[in-house]
Amino acid sequence: MKKYCYINGKITDEKNACISPHDLGILRGYGVFDFMCTANDKPFLINDHWLRLKNSASHLDMRLPISKKEYIVLLDKLLKKNNYKNSAIRTVLTAGISENDITVPKKPTFYILIHNIDKLLPTKRIYTDGAKIITHEFARDNHVSKTTNYIEAIKQQKEKNRQGAIEILYTNKNTILECTTSNIFIVKNNKLLTPKDGILPGITRKLVIEIAKKNNISISEQKITKAQLLSADEVFLTGSAKHILPITKIDTTKIGNGKPGMLTKEISELYNQYFNNY
Repeated sequence: MKKYCYINGKITDEKNACISPHDLGILRGYGVFDFMCTANDKPFLINDHWLRLKNSASHLDMRLPISKKEYIVLLDKLLKKNNYKNSAIRTVLTAGISENDITVPKKPTFYILIHNIDKLLPTKRIYTDGAKIITHEFARDNHVSKTTNYIEAIKQQKEKNRQGAIEILYTNKNTILECTTSNIFIVKNNKLLTPKDGILPGITRKLVIEIAKKNNISISEQKITKAQLLSADEVFLTGSAKHILPITKIDTTKIGNGKPGMLTKEISELYNQYFNNY
């Protein structure tokens, strides 16, 4: 089965897509990306994802080569050509081919990949039983931008797998930040808390905050210490491919009673209602 992608102005078989060895995305790791899923065959929260991609590019002094309107048309074509039941959309922008291998050129490299998201999702059992995460001392550079630099995350995958964890939570001087591909929320005394500074503000995170406020659930964006995390009543992650994922163990510490909590379940139900009716 062919997989179709878009690259630098045309839709093509993914096997034929090529990037120059002189592209600054390859030579210097200079690039940004976005990742979103579909809901009812539509790109989920596309306006938020487009704005974040645009802002990420701007922070690196790059501009997207197409308009939002053109982007929406392209996604519709790609989704239909790949024809997955459920899709994930990965959009990548790199600085492009540099004449001296360091100066940002005027013409970037821009491509869009479509994945079968069913192959990327956690198992259903994790949502009913909860999962484990591990902590790791690290703070991302350019955290306000969704850059292609995932060196630390990739380096730590072997340890994550060794410990049977689903994610790695970055901490900085006893303050919790974000996971490698998701944001984190904790519940204490029926109040929802999530880190505010030093993180990439995720799109799913934003939606959860909006859902909480709309449903009169107490929510605060603030500094959270590791001690607060480990003494939380409930913990869950948010992400485009994870949705609302309950966490029941952090390193060697059991969270709450070791099962997904009531507020986590309530948030998950409200989120799923929004997602399914999108």
